Amino acid sequence: MSMDTQLLDPVVDGLYGLIRTGELSPGQRVDQRAISERLNVSRTPLREALRALAADGILVRTHNAGYDVAKLSAADLLQYYSIRTFLETEILKTIEWPNDEQFAQLQQLNEECKKAAEEGPTERLVDANRRFHFLMFSWSPLTVMIGEVQRVWRVSDPYRTLHLSNVGRRKQVSADHQKMLEAIGQRDSTRLIKLMDSHRAASRKILQDMLGPTLSPALVSLPQSFAPSRGSRSRANSPTSIS
Repeated sequence: MSMDTQLLDPVVDGLYGLIRTGELSPGQRVDQRAISERLNVSRTPLREALRALAADGILVRTHNAGYDVAKLSAADLLQYYSIRTFLETEILKTIEWPNDEQFAQLQQLNEECKKAAEEGPTERLVDANRRFHFLMFSWSPLTVMIGEVQRVWRVSDPYRTLHLSNVGRRKQVSADHQKMLEAIGQRDSTRLIKLMDSHRAASRKILQDMLGPTLSPALVSLPQSFAPSRGSRSRANSPTSIS
């Protein structure tokens, strides 16, 4: 069962929501009795939800059959961001340029990001930011890769919530998105990918500084940005237009 299917399950969705919003923080033990009462569910569906989230690496099973929320190290984080770099680059290379309605939807999502950054709780910004990116990704036919990107985002969601509590970063999100919108309007895939690299790198740097120690050369050398091949160019001649 895929994570998308799992999240249609209200127990899985409720448990994941507690992790995403930081009510259950990285490294914290999941108190099954307390969570059962919190979500108003019996222990059997809760155990199924725990297994589902553990299968995607969001929870970690302990030696005594309990569960902890997965806690990422700086090394883990760098590897996840390298995976994102590869997958998201391939996805953005293959998007079909949106029609006017799709483009307007993306613009509206960025307006939601801007409003959330100015006046809303962090969780509202996290949600709007996620919907912005995955609407872009949905224009690609690489559905398996998109599914894997979704899993990687979920594992790191508690940390994304943490870094979007940073005032400077909150303000920068919609500004970065606006540049992406401009690249999409120009049908410039190379620029869009470079902007995504920069956007991702800013988040990674904040989180890496939070998580700590110096990393080995092997980890530091992992690719974290798109390197266009010689002669690569934008898809400016794509027949789909945005007016």
